Amino acid sequence: MPPLSQSVSEQLKASLHQARMDLLETVRGRTESPDDEAPRIGPLAHQGQSDDAPQAEMLSHNEQHLADHETALLHEIDVAIGKLEAGGAGICESCGRDIPEARLLATPTVRLCIECQQELEHDRHIGRGPSM
Repeated sequence: MPPLSQSVSEQLKASLHQARMDLLETVRGRTESPDDEAPRIGPLAHQGQSDDAPQAEMLSHNEQHLADHETALLHEIDVAIGKLEAGGAGICESCGRDIPEARLLATPTVRLCIECQQELEHDRHIGRGPSM
């Protein structure tokens, strides 16, 4: 199993670190606020004195959903960086075959080869599937 080429490894490293910095900046922008304001992600951050309570609750729920998504994405980026540093990037976690470099460059956090990803989607009935 040949290791990733030096240029692909450097591209992945740069891409992953940039994605991590961008994501952290996004999270900070949503969670940090001036001293006189509550963070946008707070439970009552969207409710003022005359606001509609259901709408404020929906906005808070959406903020929490975004935070959960960002946390999962940050974890995926960190796993990919760790695999890259340990020399395990580009190896399918399911079958151990090489993941094509083009696939890694397109989606640096990918963990499965195309065949294993298709099998996973088929088994779980997820993925794009047929269109109308």
